[in-house]
Amino acid sequence: MRSPLALRRPRVAASVLVLSALLTLVALLTLVIAPANTAHGSNASTSACALQGTTGYTDEGQQTDYNRFQKPEGTKRVGVIYVDFPDAVGTTTPLDRYYNQISGAADWMWKASNGKVWLDMKAPYGNWVRMPKNSTDYNWARGFSWDTHRVYLKDALAGAADAGVDLSGYDMFYIVPTSTAAAITHTPTWVQDPANPTWVWNKATNAWVLIKWAVTFGQDMWLWGYKVADHETGHTFGLPDLYAFNGEQHQYVGGWDVMGKVSGPAPQFLGWHTWKFGWITDSQVSCLSTNGTYSTNLNGVEYGGSGYKLAVIKTSATTAYVAESRKAANNDSGACATGVLIYKIDTSVASGSGPVRVVSNPKAAAPTGNCSALDMQTWKPGQTFQDDTARIRIHVNSSDAYNDTVWTYKW
Repeated sequence: MRSPLALRRPRVAASVLVLSALLTLVALLTLVIAPANTAHGSNASTSACALQGTTGYTDEGQQTDYNRFQKPEGTKRVGVIYVDFPDAVGTTTPLDRYYNQISGAADWMWKASNGKVWLDMKAPYGNWVRMPKNSTDYNWARGFSWDTHRVYLKDALAGAADAGVDLSGYDMFYIVPTSTAAAITHTPTWVQDPANPTWVWNKATNAWVLIKWAVTFGQDMWLWGYKVADHETGHTFGLPDLYAFNGEQHQYVGGWDVMGKVSGPAPQFLGWHTWKFGWITDSQVSCLSTNGTYSTNLNGVEYGGSGYKLAVIKTSATTAYVAESRKAANNDSGACATGVLIYKIDTSVASGSGPVRVVSNPKAAAPTGNCSALDMQTWKPGQTFQDDTARIRIHVNSSDAYNDTVWTYKW
């Protein structure tokens, strides 16, 4: 291990390009999974700290299969379709109340991506699309299958096409049910299976349209608000769930990422996720993959710019410790604590089982108000985390309103 007096700057690598909710109404969100295939698309990071995923679907690996998931870049054309049912008739028009409940997702994603992703949401049919089955006939229960989910999606979009909607004008769809459809409880994400494509006849163009991604909202949208759309859209970008499928629901990351607790106080995507998305490049990641010592000035993940955003210490082929600076700004304006957030990444761990785990600080302040203990787990100047088994150390050296300086050690 090198002395702090011998600190050196990280090497700069090449730039990169780089569902929810099977939730009971007050609880969870999770992704409906189709059979996995070998990933064909891949992010282009050349960093030694860019861990590869091993689960075959959504995970924290740097690579993402863009034959299945959509790239988190540019404008995403989102068609908002309102549906009702023979047993749950939509009687409210106009539908502004429904649109306004989710439309804030666009601004949130714009801020989260520092202007790299815009959700261009449009409701092309301002009335209810009647579904051919009762709401209770869609088997909207925890554990329903990808195929069951597809039936619902195809019914909704076929009805929209019959009503004159040109399905070919959209990258993805948000399907919003009437508030009287109590059986449509939770909000799952639907992601295509390229080996089993989903086609819907599009009357506007007299041709078939391939459907790739959709969020099918449930009544929990009235609980979670627009950030449930950001959480679910994160799944279409290839992110796993960070809350626990079993045991205490928010035991792993608390409210530090919208993929964990949607209503958490600091929901900005973790810096690791912004790297996976390509919103930051390899040159903004201080990577320590061999024995040594680095000093890194970390700029808050809530801000844009070209400065360092992550200090990563690789500990195995699938694991790493990450330090990032968190500030009460932009999407994190309600953060319970600021400073350096330290967490462990394990790309071999599946969605819902803790692929990201925040490291607890024994000197963290006690929680107050609606803050949980995990929401307080930042590290301050003079504080040090050390894992003797992994042979790593992270020391916080200094802090200001926009940055935190950390020393990372590996021996």
